[in-house]
Amino acid sequence: MGSRRQYSFIERCLSRFAWVRAGEGKAIMLMFLSLFLLMTSYYLLKVIRDPLILSDGSAELKSYTTAAQATILLLVIPLFNRFYYRYSRQQDKSLFLRRVLIFFVLNLAVFIAAERLSLPIGIAFYIWLGIYSVTVVALFWAFCADCFNAMSGKRLFAIIAIGGTSGAWVGAKLGGYLFPLVGVVGLMVLSALLLLALNLLSQLSYRAIPSGSRAQSSEPSLGANPAWWRGLSRFVHNRYLVLIALFVLLYNWVNSVGEYVLAKFVIAQSQQVATRGSYEEQLFMTEFYSDYIAWFTLIGLLLQVFVVARLFRWIGVGASIVILPTIMLINYSLIMFFPFFAVVKWALVAENSVNYSIQNTSRHALFLPVSREDKYLSKNAMDTFFYRFGDLMYGASVAVGVNLFGLGTFEFITFNALLAGLCCWTALAIRKRYKLQYGAVDEGSAPVLSAVLKPQTVAAGKRSVLTIAENTFIEPDAGDFIRYQVRAAKGQKLPAWCEFDPQRLTLSLTPPEGRPQKLKLELVASDFAGYEVSTPWKITIKTEP
Repeated sequence: MGSRRQYSFIERCLSRFAWVRAGEGKAIMLMFLSLFLLMTSYYLLKVIRDPLILSDGSAELKSYTTAAQATILLLVIPLFNRFYYRYSRQQDKSLFLRRVLIFFVLNLAVFIAAERLSLPIGIAFYIWLGIYSVTVVALFWAFCADCFNAMSGKRLFAIIAIGGTSGAWVGAKLGGYLFPLVGVVGLMVLSALLLLALNLLSQLSYRAIPSGSRAQSSEPSLGANPAWWRGLSRFVHNRYLVLIALFVLLYNWVNSVGEYVLAKFVIAQSQQVATRGSYEEQLFMTEFYSDYIAWFTLIGLLLQVFVVARLFRWIGVGASIVILPTIMLINYSLIMFFPFFAVVKWALVAENSVNYSIQNTSRHALFLPVSREDKYLSKNAMDTFFYRFGDLMYGASVAVGVNLFGLGTFEFITFNALLAGLCCWTALAIRKRYKLQYGAVDEGSAPVLSAVLKPQTVAAGKRSVLTIAENTFIEPDAGDFIRYQVRAAKGQKLPAWCEFDPQRLTLSLTPPEGRPQKLKLELVASDFAGYEVSTPWKITIKTEP
């Protein structure tokens, strides 16, 4: 009668709200937990990042220090490329990620020692954390894109990203709770321990991915020693990648200016309750940023769970990228007319909620159809240098605006609204280019009927169970899969004594005793790409003589 798909308990739970097929549950949960640990570790550090530097200086110093990260990243990228080529030929795709994680754990050990010695670390730590965050997060998602084929990534990235959003929320709340108890050093130690745990989980995650969901690499060998600038130059010849680089620069520029505006309000608010540079001021800022980060990560988590995967299926990856810049344009237009602390806070909460859910997952999914080199090297250049170049432009705009033109907060809000409009235009161009270059991957193909359902006969008054062959329809797209449902023909309601189990692919019938009848049903096959096809199925109800 055909093979039956065996779903684990986790897969049965996940399949209620996501497109998960049998055999993927273990890999999904390991990837989920890996990203959860990564983002928890990062947000434990992020909670203390802003108070450390704001206590040492001003919002302007924060912007200038942020801009310095772009210059340092320009020097780091060639080293990253060489490091990648050293490990890219290894069969274990997690090895490169694990080596980079160990490097950053050693960096944290240096900061822990410096803090114990009472050395000033605010500026250095702020720069380092900015480089660490974009590098490791970009590398983790490059690792995911390298492990999964395009359609599997579209189905599963939204679930994996929930781990990141929930980890960010836990890290923000945990950081705010633990800071008064363990201080800066305690949060750094805990963060390092979580990265060590992630180092172990990443290898298990790669090994757990089933063959039908894995990416199949067919790229030629690059030779013994590829040039260090190869990764930097690849995206220049691909308009699709150039547009993504410009988009990353613009949306981070807009977001950074927004954070600058918020910092100005936070400083003004803190001076009403504490003396400048005091512990009370640092405590106020820490509690505010902990609460602020927790709010947008919580809302982002809800968006990640209930919205992102549905957006990918309804409008596609290319269209989803337009949502954040649209929110930005609305936000800063609103703040222009209502420049109050509460309005700024909740506008930034809304912006970051979308940024850390819909935007992040969409941006990472844009790299699913590109080559392996572009997944690691071009993506790393965009998510590190171009991301921080947006910070550089932000720092330059603050420096020029404040020092040369004497611009105030309202002028920066107006400037940000204009930038958000340009960001919207870039996102629309990406959508158009994505559809042009990778539309076939995004649209997919409809399931194909491979076996006609034979008519069946069951006895009235008795329970009968019919099993449907899993390969009744064949899914032509690698990484996609078929969900089945049974319904009555011509839109009629399925009898109450018929029950279909979509996981076991069984139809249970307990027809009442009475006159013989013929039941006309349809077996409907739908896939993640959005296609739906059906085939008729006739069942005869026979009474006992």
